Amino acid sequence: MEQIIKDFLELVQIPVASRNERAIADCIIKKLKDLGLEVQEDDTAAKIGGNTGNIYALLKGDSSIEPILFSAHLDRVKNNGEIAPIIDKAEGKIKADGKTILAADDVSGICVTLEALRRVIDSGKPHGDIEVAFSVCEEAGVLGSKHYDFTKFKAKKAYVFDAPGRIGKIVLQAPAKAKITYQIHGLSAHAGNEPEKGINAAKGAAALVMALPDSRITPMTTTNVSTILAGGKTTNVVCDYAEVLAEARSTDAKEFEAILAEFEKPVAEIEKQYGVKIECLIEVLYQTFKIEQAEEIAQIAAKALTRLGVEVNFARGGGGMDGNHFNNNGIQAVGIAPGYFKNHTNDEYVYIEDLIKCGEVAYQLSEIVAGR
Repeated sequence: MEQIIKDFLELVQIPVASRNERAIADCIIKKLKDLGLEVQEDDTAAKIGGNTGNIYALLKGDSSIEPILFSAHLDRVKNNGEIAPIIDKAEGKIKADGKTILAADDVSGICVTLEALRRVIDSGKPHGDIEVAFSVCEEAGVLGSKHYDFTKFKAKKAYVFDAPGRIGKIVLQAPAKAKITYQIHGLSAHAGNEPEKGINAAKGAAALVMALPDSRITPMTTTNVSTILAGGKTTNVVCDYAEVLAEARSTDAKEFEAILAEFEKPVAEIEKQYGVKIECLIEVLYQTFKIEQAEEIAQIAAKALTRLGVEVNFARGGGGMDGNHFNNNGIQAVGIAPGYFKNHTNDEYVYIEDLIKCGEVAYQLSEIVAGR
């Protein structure tokens, strides 16, 4: 069995969650140190209320050769913590057991990086510094990598192994995202004796939901009004508090600003009509980015794939990734798909051939950069 597959089967079975990446981080730190890399962990844990910081690692190289950065994330979406991967040889897949996720998102990216490092070391060929960035809390709003000290990185090109799809997919664009929280304040009163003295926050919340933009707004922009949390515990008291949660995404910076303004627009009218007070809290989690196909970073990725006979598929992503923060902090980044599908679901799977080949692609990336 290929070492990359052994790594995958080992790592997906370690219980992991956002803000609780300690066990997998310790395992990976040992693997990196065993390969001879210098490893550091930053102080992001304290900043996000977790137990693990982002992991930085360095395979030292020739300072005259351009450095390269490989990226993946340590956490995974919420699951029951008992992942039992199934190898389906007939379909050429490693699959979830149907009871929980597989965590190919993003254990596959970690394994691809480890495989590339082994290949670089075993080749004995000259290379520049190979930097590794494994983030925490990516699945909770790409939060961990927001706290990278970007001045630590020498590389100006990053390859993020974190995108669904067959090998060959290169993500050149990902959306900005904002989380919107409305806190609606009413006034409690006895619902039988004096309901007219109350102010119903639940009704204000319902009216607000109907006034908000929802679904696909343009080809570049989507929104989702997802959650209504009413504070009322019993029917005999007028509800005095409610919350509404929503999100907005866009791959167009101007449209992103415009749609966020639309989320603020109905507040004053709802307050006036229903007598409630509304706090609108907008948190921008990450900004959009776009890399053109002709740019060097994209062409290097395409060359690495074509060297291995893989057809290139330039694509736009629907979700954020650590690459958003890299691109907005002076380091160009693209996403590379390692072959997983249906991530975040109990039907998740990864193609074995794609995972192995992605490890080869990552090695080719370093070789191409070293040879330029």
